[in-house]
Amino acid sequence: MFIPNISAHSSAKAGAKCTKAHVKSVVGNKIFTCIKSGKKLVWSKGVLSVLPIENPQPVSSPTNQIDNPQPVSSPTNQKPAIVIIDNAIDTQKINIFYEVCLMQLWNCPNNLPSMEGPGAATLPENQIYQNKFDHGTFMTLIASAYARDTNLIFIRIVSITHTGEQGYYGDDHLIGALKWVTANKTRFNIVAVSASIGNSKSFRTGPAYCPVRDNLRNEIINLKNLDIATIFSAGNNYDKERVDFPACISESIAVGSVNEFGRIEDYSNGGPDLDFYALGTHSTSIGTARGTSGATAAFAAFWAKNYKGSYQATYDYMRSITLSAEGNGIKTNSFVDVLK
Repeated sequence: MFIPNISAHSSAKAGAKCTKAHVKSVVGNKIFTCIKSGKKLVWSKGVLSVLPIENPQPVSSPTNQIDNPQPVSSPTNQKPAIVIIDNAIDTQKINIFYEVCLMQLWNCPNNLPSMEGPGAATLPENQIYQNKFDHGTFMTLIASAYARDTNLIFIRIVSITHTGEQGYYGDDHLIGALKWVTANKTRFNIVAVSASIGNSKSFRTGPAYCPVRDNLRNEIINLKNLDIATIFSAGNNYDKERVDFPACISESIAVGSVNEFGRIEDYSNGGPDLDFYALGTHSTSIGTARGTSGATAAFAAFWAKNYKGSYQATYDYMRSITLSAEGNGIKTNSFVDVLK
């Protein structure tokens, strides 16, 4: 069983000396993290947070954990949660309610195919800002800005190779993550999944271009039946007629990008399978993100913030507040202003 590295230290306060990097300390309703400041280790400013579950489900069999994750009972009156599926997270930059790692090989930090709890989705500091492993941190920072009263859960599905690059991930990795969401919906009060991933490599020719795969589609349908939205990025390929896979699966929600002035970005994919446009350019503490990935994270947070108790009621509400937007030779009435 993995035990969270969180303890109560009455002496922990912002700027005070601490002894071990990445250790978290609870004082009142704040969580402080021991971070590097120059050559010293000091407590961070602290963040308001609900503590992670103290006794996460033990992983007795890595294979079973992915294929058949077991649900756990939920605390009452819990905040809604967003699950972000991506490559890695820097927990020194943002507080995460819960971390999960799901791989097909022995690539999680515990040298197993799966891991839950603090440290499960992180990488060493010298690796996380190389080879685009900061993508997950960008997405989480964006989501946190638009749904402050929401718990953020991060699932890492991307391994790191011996050369420090991103490893392969495919349908099985995503399916494993969605199965975990299904099993833990009640435990964490999950209302949305944000996955800014996709590609167009396996497109077919003609109008039925989307390479729908039943195993993945069925997991998205299962989540929808549980009133959870599965939200994917439309892609940045300048394609006006097609969105990336898996955003093209009709039961998912595909999100394109507009700029700060509400104009559709030239790079944003579109077409009949796109559901909504949202702001795609966001300034964060680690830099500026621009693309349909950021639009997806922002939209998922806005969805959770305005959740109406069911998938359909929330989707209908989003439709009721859409605005007109144009650009890239497109006119639409599907723009959701997440700044409101």
